[in-house]
Amino acid sequence: MANYKNLFMRYMDSEGVRYEEINEHCVRVTYNGDNLKHIPVLVFFDEDGDPLVQFKCWEIGNFKGKEAAGLMACNEVNKTYRWVKYCIDDDSDVAASIDAYIDPETCGKECLSLVRRVVNITDDAYPTFAKYLWGNP
Repeated sequence: MANYKNLFMRYMDSEGVRYEEINEHCVRVTYNGDNLKHIPVLVFFDEDGDPLVQFKCWEIGNFKGKEAAGLMACNEVNKTYRWVKYCIDDDSDVAASIDAYIDPETCGKECLSLVRRVVNITDDAYPTFAKYLWGNP
């Protein structure tokens, strides 16, 4: 059985991508964007070794006390971008996520591509979240 987390980390090492190993099933990859300076993506690998991988980012914005505006922002962004799903979690944080099945032969490349997709879309979408959080939509 393939260890998808190790395949991903080996690929990132070969590409010179910096990451942090969180635990035996999770890795954090952080990029800087043009609109959002710090975009950490946590990559969760299935505990049973299945090829299901989850990509999540929570450090986008917090709509505490403005949850309705947060939901409207998520709806607007979700209409524009199909690959990444945005929602407001129980702490009123904007949460971005992708779930994917990964092939062991291309695991590293696929995972890094999906991390970058979360980063790029989140960075592109951030002005919409900022508009709803601090401005008038």
